[in-house]
Amino acid sequence: MMFKRVLAFALLALAVIPCTRAEAVVRIGVGIGVPVYHPYPYRVIVAPAPVYYVQPAPVYYVQPAPVYVAPAPAYVAPAPVYPQPTVIPVQPTPVPQSGTTLPLQPVPVR
Repeated sequence: MMFKRVLAFALLALAVIPCTRAEAVVRIGVGIGVPVYHPYPYRVIVAPAPVYYVQPAPVYYVQPAPVYVAPAPAYVAPAPVYPQPTVIPVQPTPVPQSGTTLPLQPVPVR
């Protein structure tokens, strides 16, 4: 709420400040209360600006020199060579011929 009050006061203060330039001119004069016409010391002429026609510069076309580009060298990649897998002979491990593959039962201690 305090912020809104300060903002409103700041906006009001900015609206009151004049936006024109201040002139620091000292004038001393005597006013008689009747406007007096003071003509300009020179005549003001209002006319359009003069138009000058300037001929455009001539355009010359110069054919560019031919450009020769050597063809790229033809490179053919060799086919990839894959090594043949080697066969390693493996002997099967013997399996015990017992009827069960369970471990022995523990012996109770007294």
